[in-house]
Amino acid sequence: MAREQYQRDYRQQYKDQVKRVNLTFSLAEHRGIARSAKDAGSPVAAYVKRLALEAHEGRSSAPEEIAEQLADLERVIRTIANNVNQMARHSNRIAHVLDDQEVFLNIHALQSKLKQAISRAASGAGSSDEEGRS
Repeated sequence: MAREQYQRDYRQQYKDQVKRVNLTFSLAEHRGIARSAKDAGSPVAAYVKRLALEAHEGRSSAPEEIAEQLADLERVIRTIANNVNQMARHSNRIAHVLDDQEVFLNIHALQSKLKQAISRAASGAGSSDEEGRS
């Protein structure tokens, strides 16, 4: 009797702390999700939960290859920024700058292109899953 009461109490406490959600997918949707989950090395439920939480929190995880490329791009941009800083120091030393705005315009253009590439990569990763399903 004590064990049954313990289990009842445990189930009730668990039910109060955790909520279960059931989803229904079409066969094509499930195949695509299952394929992506398998590629990610996760069970379907865990994969869907992770994607839902990432979308809810406004973040997304990039595939490892894209994440590595983004890290490389970030390193390159930091190097460029360091070089621009060195150029600014040098020009201040010699008090001669040909066009101080041109450097910043080029950096802004590079930053815009990088953001576009990131958004294309992010949307491309999502659209490749959909293309594979068709």
